[in-house]
Amino acid sequence: MGDGIGSPIIGILTNNAFQLLVSHVRKDNKEKYGKTEKIIIAKIDNPDDPQYAETTQEQLERALKGKFVSCNVQYRDSKTDALVCNVFVQKQPEEF
Repeated sequence: MGDGIGSPIIGILTNNAFQLLVSHVRKDNKEKYGKTEKIIIAKIDNPDDPQYAETTQEQLERALKGKFVSCNVQYRDSKTDALVCNVFVQKQPEEF
């Protein structure tokens, strides 16, 4: 897909998935996205923890809950309706 969405993470669901309250979308996105989306992590880039590896749900929650992330959408999983994304931890935008 190549679309981009972003928001603070509102909940960790598993050791590699979280719930996103979508607040930012790229203007050139080709698909439409809901107010909340389930995100499955394909790859993560976290400057605060550059050695990130697959972890437990609790470790992922400590590392990401409440942080603002940008998600580069790879595709929507047809079985789970979740978005598989490359995830980038960002500084929260000033308007928040």
